[in-house]
Amino acid sequence: MTSNQQQADYWSSDPGRKWITFENELDIVFEAVNTALIARANPQPGENVLDIGCGTGATARAFASHLEPTGSITALDISEPLINQARSRADESPVTSHYHLVDAQNEQIPDAPFDLATSRFGVMFFSDPVVAFTNIRNHLKPGGRLVIAAWSNISGNPWFEEPRNGAVNRLGPMDISDPHAPGPLGFQDIERVTGILRDAGFQSVVGEEAEVILSHPGPLERVAALASNIGPAARVLKKYQGGPQDIEAIKNYVQDKFSPFETPEAVLIPARLNFFFGDNSL
Repeated sequence: MTSNQQQADYWSSDPGRKWITFENELDIVFEAVNTALIARANPQPGENVLDIGCGTGATARAFASHLEPTGSITALDISEPLINQARSRADESPVTSHYHLVDAQNEQIPDAPFDLATSRFGVMFFSDPVVAFTNIRNHLKPGGRLVIAAWSNISGNPWFEEPRNGAVNRLGPMDISDPHAPGPLGFQDIERVTGILRDAGFQSVVGEEAEVILSHPGPLERVAALASNIGPAARVLKKYQGGPQDIEAIKNYVQDKFSPFETPEAVLIPARLNFFFGDNSL
């Protein structure tokens, strides 16, 4: 078993499989994050790009459209169901695309070296992030760059905060844990993460917080149902073995809290994200 086996088990179980069930909606909601990430990463035609923690492949497909005609993208995930789903859509990419079941912390990464390594919400789960980012850097070309997106603090991130509050109110408290422990919010501290990247050998490291607006076409009830089935709510539901009635109660709570974000065109939810940059300069 690898040191990240617990994460592999989690993302291959029901909470991870929900990302397949809700794939199309999640792709829509996080499209703005992909746009923000691509703007910062500035992928170029012909580059070889690595996507870490690719899930069902939306970010890899988004980057691929900027690499034509001769570029390529390699996407990794630790969950076999998620990587299989991403692989099933490989023919949607306009450039050569490879999907691998690989733990980027400990294992050799195929198709290296890369011009760019990127991730949307996929690198906060490593048990030893310094080892992981050292391994990633070692698979970059000299001068290759790293650009990643992670969640900022849960306060000010209603996409996380309200489903968590609804689930805790319904079922009970979450496990008390280190706020920097591997998990969706593990990279909320910019200073800590920039230190990790420097310890891993990256140069010119920068971290910044930015707001992105998550958009869903609605209706509001559907957005609340989506948010109540993934993220912190899913973790609370798993802990307490919550059932359909619990999910319904959480959804109703979230729907009420999300109502200020409803517009005639879409449900627009503000999100605070951290973006990190580094390069493999000698």
